[in-house]
Amino acid sequence: MSGSLILNGTWGLTWAEGGFQAQPGHFLGESVKAPRMMEARVPAPIHRILMEAGLIEDIHIGLNSLKARWVEEMVWVYRHTFTVPDEAASSHAWLIFDKLELDALVSLNGRPAGRHASAHRPAMFDVTGSLRPGKNLLTVRLATGMHGASDKPVGIYSAAETDLLTGRPWLRKPQYQCGWDWNPRLVNVGILGDVRLEWRDSPRLAHAAVFAVPSDDLSLAVLTIRAFVEGVGEEPVEGLLRARIEETGEEQTLPIRIAPGESRHEIRIELENPRLWWPIHQGEQNLYHIQISLEAGGEAQRLTRRTGVRKVEIDQSPHPEEGRYFIIRVNDRPVFCKGGNWVPADLLYSEVGPERYRDLVSLAQEANFNTLRIWGGGLFADHALLDACDEMGLLVWHDFLFACSKYPGQDAEFVEEVRREVIFAARDLAHHPSLAVWCGNNEIEWGDAEWYPPTDTPYRPHHAIFSLEIPRILAREDPSRPYWFSSPHSPDYRAPNDPLAGDQHPWSVSLALPGGADWWRYRAFVDRFPNEGGVLGATSPATLRQFIPPQERYLFSPSWNHHDNPFACMDHTPGELGHAYETVRLWTGRDPLAMGWESYLFASAILQAEGLQEYIHNYRRRMFSSASAIFWMYNDSWPVTHGWTIVDYYLRKKLAYHPVRRAFQPVTVVVAEEAGKVTAFGVNDTVEEWQGDLRFGLFALTGGFPLDRSLPVRLPANSAVPLASFDRALWESEGPTRTGAFALLTRDGASAACHRLFLERFKDLAFAAPEIEMSLEDGCLSFLSDAFVWGVCLDVDGEMPLADNCFDLLPSMPYRIPWHPDRGIPPILRIGSRDAVRP
Repeated sequence: MSGSLILNGTWGLTWAEGGFQAQPGHFLGESVKAPRMMEARVPAPIHRILMEAGLIEDIHIGLNSLKARWVEEMVWVYRHTFTVPDEAASSHAWLIFDKLELDALVSLNGRPAGRHASAHRPAMFDVTGSLRPGKNLLTVRLATGMHGASDKPVGIYSAAETDLLTGRPWLRKPQYQCGWDWNPRLVNVGILGDVRLEWRDSPRLAHAAVFAVPSDDLSLAVLTIRAFVEGVGEEPVEGLLRARIEETGEEQTLPIRIAPGESRHEIRIELENPRLWWPIHQGEQNLYHIQISLEAGGEAQRLTRRTGVRKVEIDQSPHPEEGRYFIIRVNDRPVFCKGGNWVPADLLYSEVGPERYRDLVSLAQEANFNTLRIWGGGLFADHALLDACDEMGLLVWHDFLFACSKYPGQDAEFVEEVRREVIFAARDLAHHPSLAVWCGNNEIEWGDAEWYPPTDTPYRPHHAIFSLEIPRILAREDPSRPYWFSSPHSPDYRAPNDPLAGDQHPWSVSLALPGGADWWRYRAFVDRFPNEGGVLGATSPATLRQFIPPQERYLFSPSWNHHDNPFACMDHTPGELGHAYETVRLWTGRDPLAMGWESYLFASAILQAEGLQEYIHNYRRRMFSSASAIFWMYNDSWPVTHGWTIVDYYLRKKLAYHPVRRAFQPVTVVVAEEAGKVTAFGVNDTVEEWQGDLRFGLFALTGGFPLDRSLPVRLPANSAVPLASFDRALWESEGPTRTGAFALLTRDGASAACHRLFLERFKDLAFAAPEIEMSLEDGCLSFLSDAFVWGVCLDVDGEMPLADNCFDLLPSMPYRIPWHPDRGIPPILRIGSRDAVRP
């Protein structure tokens, strides 16, 4: 006999300060429901339950998240009654919570079922013998984890005030909840995942892990199917494990003997000439469906996993100049990784559903990403996120869930919990081919080396977790992808963030200097694998109108400040407004306080676009000496004033979105000045040679081309090559305040890519008032200007379905974007060279 019962639905919920008021035993009686309990939807975070009940306001708006801080301080008790058939009460039974936040004490019919204190893996309780035929009462006592960490040492692991308050280093929950520069402190609590009861008199197919390891020459792949089975009763039983590849019909069976308790059983299937899974623009995203079944005790249980065959390696061969390469190779082909950092997509992360995950991955693909880095202060990737990456061809670098502090690796209970969560994640996510690299943590080795004095104790208490525990588990559970110790990390005893080996977080441009961000410094950066570095920029006016109350729509209002990034307001020079504000002053020459609200937003946003393009173009032209351009960060967790992202919390495209999309396009051109030469580089990420024509030289801001050359070019597959150059002295003679350098790739007369370069800041350029002509022809909206135009914006709110936005016009050179004629000719809302720089 077997069965299951979904326990989702309406439960009772109450809160207390703690102590005797929050003991589950106080909520066992029938009469307790009406006076003490409110109705609560399960699954749902308690903040959402309280918003729906009108007890707190929308935490994403104004100052409401501050008003809701009391929620994390309470102890919460759920109560639920349910009815089971007689067979459930007499069978082996399990109570399963897919996600609990965080410290949980679960009781069934007044008997303790168990405790659980991790949001990173499900909670499963053996409740055999605790069920009653008919009605049963389930109680769950929950707290955020702050109470349990309050008597543990925290300051020896992190001196951050929010960490001291929350006990973050001890909590196995998404770390960002405790407060980050881009996210307020809002510590989640509640039953956040499905709840179900299962019962069986025969073995239970608990889980299955699937992965493929191809041969060196890729002509053969060994598909490993591991079934994790829980035996019941007191005696072993015989069973049959079966695995079948749906696409090929290949099938294997394995007779197994199932002892009481958990056991692992493995089938291996050889797949000849497998259809390989490739990242986008490198090949097809071929996938295989694996049907797994267990026949035992007269019953059959089935699971399906979808996987792909690919080989992933990190190439760290010696660099001819100095240090080492760091290149991710897929199926023996080097891949230049382009993309951004992924963070949890909501303050209430469990509310992010499959549709939102797919929308975000689609927007990343549209922006020409081929990589997402899942940052270590969040949560393990949802299957919906990785499913979308599997299908769309995006590689995923996945940190384990540790970030920016020391961790209590000398505490045996803490380490044992870490082992359990790593084992769960390795098994649960193994089948996703997009998951390319596991990484131990975010910035912990860097912190050990540079953030703490050498005499600080405890000294690297977490080191064995990342150097021993995690790699040992992965070697056993998932050998199909490489493991990287920390991010950033540099081998050969170099400093962790050394640019010449390993991976890098190049933050010195945006965070380390006073007076605003000077992105020109990126032009000299030679990082081997930059995967975290970014530029702050204001979000769209529509988003600000959505979360800032009307009476507060001005710079430095209370709600503006609460949603602002602390780094935007920080600076090393007393009396300055802050880093983001001084960035506007540095590049435009304008005083942010003297600008109108929306004028400031536009200037800040268009400058973020400039900074991210500088970051991307510099590394792409160095392909594969530099093998990535991954910026911080792609998406938001809540609506912000200034943010690092190109897609905001409401999925509006910031002004930086389309410039980043163009900078990431598979075939592009980059103009760079180096060693007295101005050089046009052709970049081709595709697997085929690209042929066309290059036009390059100098343009005058007022119109005309003092230097204008053309030649046919070939861009080899998967490479960046210099195409043409001229002396910087020639540019100097024309006057850098009056001219810019440009390069244009065309094929059959149609523009394929364009880039321009300046040597003077926008505030110092001699912009001319342009005459812009717009026309509709052949399904395109065409723009033509007599003078150079910086930053043509058709949509400042990021809401229109545009093929392009925030683009430049070179003098007398048509610029076309796809446009349906029924839409008519739109107005140009703002122009950078007119609306952002000094009037």
